[in-house]
Amino acid sequence: MHSTLNKANKLLLIEKKNKAILPDGNLPEEYRKLRIPSAGYYFRKDQDCDILSQHIDVGPFSLWMHDIFAKKDIVLLPYSPYHIWALHYMYEDSLIAEKGNECEFNLEEKECNLFNLRPGLHKVPMEADKKILSLHININPDYLQELISTYPELKALLSRPSPEASSLVNDAPHHINPVADMLTQRILSCQYTGNRAHHFIRRCCADLFINFAKQDAGTQEPFLFTSVLHMDTYIHLFEYLVEHPYRIHSIPELAYLYFQTPEQLNQGFEQHFSISIEEFIHMTRMMMAYGLLHNQQLSLTDVAETGKFKSVKEMVTQLEAYYNCSLKQMQ
Repeated sequence: MHSTLNKANKLLLIEKKNKAILPDGNLPEEYRKLRIPSAGYYFRKDQDCDILSQHIDVGPFSLWMHDIFAKKDIVLLPYSPYHIWALHYMYEDSLIAEKGNECEFNLEEKECNLFNLRPGLHKVPMEADKKILSLHININPDYLQELISTYPELKALLSRPSPEASSLVNDAPHHINPVADMLTQRILSCQYTGNRAHHFIRRCCADLFINFAKQDAGTQEPFLFTSVLHMDTYIHLFEYLVEHPYRIHSIPELAYLYFQTPEQLNQGFEQHFSISIEEFIHMTRMMMAYGLLHNQQLSLTDVAETGKFKSVKEMVTQLEAYYNCSLKQMQ
């Protein structure tokens, strides 16, 4: 571990009671393409680094994105004023968080972790010429039971005790799988504003937590040889389902198309992506319908027909259940 003496300390807010929002005029042109319309943001630029922090409050989730470029060796000082659990996704590069002179944990590129963070400052050295994109979803531990009641899939993960010191909740880091990557990209590219953005991003946050919980639970089960052998098949199936959310397939039909048994196809898909095929089809279908609702040239009947729903009523019922809000709130 390199000494952090004589390096510039840079406060990095990872949670804040009062969110800072600056007008677009204060943001350099090269950073404007990174802006999420529904997010408040804070930007700082000096001789040591550029930091763009964006925040979206979609209770009970608090979503933060940090885009950081270090021009010199610096020390980031992540700070939260109160106790949080933070589901963290690391992109573009890797960092090492410190505790005193000891290595506490690595923040590796393309890995995700759930942290139990006590209030106060943390220390993360960052070398010159490094650039990172960090995304994390915070929840106040007081809301964990409420979250579990809404999303029972999270019970095993969120029922774990909170140690008195900041710590890693999962036993080991997890790779950011394609489903989690898709969800984070949908958040980063979200052009909705107001209630439309709130309900869409809140569900993406919930799906990221659910996906992480299933991935964490799956670490106890060894990968089947067939899952490894047919990895290309599952990736091709994943890409097909993303590109064709308007097509309705049964598991036996997909198994026939990909020359596998239904059990083998579903188990392999779930091992790679921490979600069942049926759940993933439903997720992409809901996202498609949500997007079509905001096309002013389409009626509800048009949206239902495009999404292959049996009726407008069925579509509305499924959308309201998935996004946990009324159709009027979505629009």
